[in-house]
Amino acid sequence: MKKILWTICLLWVAVAAGYAQPGKLSDEKRKEFDAQKVAFFTQELELSPEEAAVFWPLYNEMQKKVREREDAIKQEFHKIRDAEHPKNEDYVTSLNKILDAEQQKCDIKKEYYRKMLDQLPAAKIWKLGDAERKFHRELFDKLRRESMPRK
Repeated sequence: MKKILWTICLLWVAVAAGYAQPGKLSDEKRKEFDAQKVAFFTQELELSPEEAAVFWPLYNEMQKKVREREDAIKQEFHKIRDAEHPKNEDYVTSLNKILDAEQQKCDIKKEYYRKMLDQLPAAKIWKLGDAERKFHRELFDKLRRESMPRK
């Protein structure tokens, strides 16, 4: 059972790494992306200006911490991938670090969702996960359309 779980985790990390974009976004593209995200989420969550002023600092802080954990996961993945001849113990150590980082991501989200619930209606926080999925789906669709050859 443990081997199956570890294999699934490694495959998940491999797939996630495969979708990672090479290089960083330019400052201009990052600002454009962030503006689109703010507009999309504000509309999807139906945030008033007062609610948005509370939501965005908490959300951005949460996302920064989650990204740090995701970076740690990528580092572990690359450490094993780039090793000459990793031993079983290396895999076990990396898998444990990855699982710990995944747990930390959940703990971070739990902490920040509770902070948001202290300030915003639960219905708006409930919609957050759906808004994130919709935003990413639209972003991927846009990237796919832009990368397809035009007829």
